[in-house]
Amino acid sequence: MAGVGNKSFSLILYFLCLGVIIPSLEAHIAEYDDYWRERELQAKENLEKAYNPNPEEVTQHFNDHVARTLMGFRTNSTRRMLKKQKGGPCEATNPIDQCWRCDRNWEKNRKKLADCALGFGRGTTGGNDGPIYVVTDPTDDVLNPSSGTLRHAVIQNRPLWITFARGMIIRLKEELLMTSNKTIDGRGANVHIAYGAGITIQFAKNVIIHNIHIHNIFPSKGGKIKDGENHLGLRTRSDGDGISLFGATNVWLDHLSVYKCSDGIIDAIQGSTAITISNCHFTDHNDVT
Repeated sequence: MAGVGNKSFSLILYFLCLGVIIPSLEAHIAEYDDYWRERELQAKENLEKAYNPNPEEVTQHFNDHVARTLMGFRTNSTRRMLKKQKGGPCEATNPIDQCWRCDRNWEKNRKKLADCALGFGRGTTGGNDGPIYVVTDPTDDVLNPSSGTLRHAVIQNRPLWITFARGMIIRLKEELLMTSNKTIDGRGANVHIAYGAGITIQFAKNVIIHNIHIHNIFPSKGGKIKDGENHLGLRTRSDGDGISLFGATNVWLDHLSVYKCSDGIIDAIQGSTAITISNCHFTDHNDVT
């Protein structure tokens, strides 16, 4: 009888564990329909292709770029001479910034940024193959996003390079669910995603997020959310992460200021790989995972 009791206890524990694991694997997807199953299958293929089993090579490649940049900077001139020279050499001292910032007309050549990722996320090009999409409206409609809003931009099926017409504060009513091949480029505008939900990159690839502020992020209650150009999904409560990566590949997060998030500042889980986080500022928090 004792053996039967132990088996019963083990079965109960097993099913309890399943009850904990299955929701976590589905990551806030309340209705796991064909749309999300297809995205998950594609994401698994992407994860296998993107995985790099040689981290030493990645580190060496990055260090070589840093060394060359610093040597070139020292060779050009001293800081004192640079101050005397009008329009002297570019003073960007890290290879990522030097890649695009030394072009005085960078605003007319924004997509040069797509050549600049280093580290595990090198090769990430975001929306380089698509048109520029200008966000003009800071409002957020989770069910029927208006053209010109950030949510409308990130759910489109095609690659997009997303910029902003002016500085704005975007208060997301629910998590912003991104699709693949997107760049969110905040250069030239003071853009804040704040006082609402955060950004989720789930079963998506090839995403760049650059030069925005993300702060005061809170859990959202979930419900029906437009999560694809032609799909409306049902979500559970979000955690309150600044940026959540779930089964995501080839993601580059650069020049972000992230603070005061209820859960993680950046949460990269469920096999997410080929990720570079560079030149960012994280503060007022104790949890970066």
